[in-house]
Amino acid sequence: MNGRRILRFTAGERIFHWVYFISFLVLAVTGAFLYLPVFSFTMGEAGETSRFLHRLFAVGFLMSPLLPLVRSPRRYLQNLREAFTWRGEDVRGLWVILTRYYWTGNPAGLPPQGKFTAGQKLHVVMQFLTSSVLAVTGLLLWFMSGMVSVEVLRWSVLLHGLSAFVAVCFVLIHLYMVIFHPLTNEAIAAMTLGTVSEDYARDHHPKWYAALERQRVGR
Repeated sequence: MNGRRILRFTAGERIFHWVYFISFLVLAVTGAFLYLPVFSFTMGEAGETSRFLHRLFAVGFLMSPLLPLVRSPRRYLQNLREAFTWRGEDVRGLWVILTRYYWTGNPAGLPPQGKFTAGQKLHVVMQFLTSSVLAVTGLLLWFMSGMVSVEVLRWSVLLHGLSAFVAVCFVLIHLYMVIFHPLTNEAIAAMTLGTVSEDYARDHHPKWYAALERQRVGR
């Protein structure tokens, strides 16, 4: 194992990630209290506390993407562009990852991955889409009650719940991949220490690693 560590995420990017994750976690739990009848014990004062926490952490959830934008806007925009740029190789890579690589460890046919693998790109896109729906419908329910039709509010409640369910499913998969999956569990170091080993970068993100090496040699 090569002892060299490679910077993957800056402090600002890691702070954004953890503020987003903690806010999401609290929103998921307090949202479940509000949506599911099994949590009827949260009526009354407990329900008021749940609603207060839901709204409080919704602010952190909405503001978290601004943290890396303020600290390092150029790097943040580069990451966004990379995550949302899908090429033919990404589609092929996603197919190989979902049908073979994550299950068997066999990388045959897997195109070289960049800073974000095809699976990570899918996660980012789905979190962006679900978060956008959650933000719009949540703001409607929070501020627009009495100003829009009942039908709009009903659809907002439905879309809010469905988006939350999809987002939670993707977060659970993401947690499994970065904590328990033997092929990818080193990735948790990227969001705690900010770095990954050179071997991991070369094996899992060869295009990104090659670009970093060209920059290093160029200096």
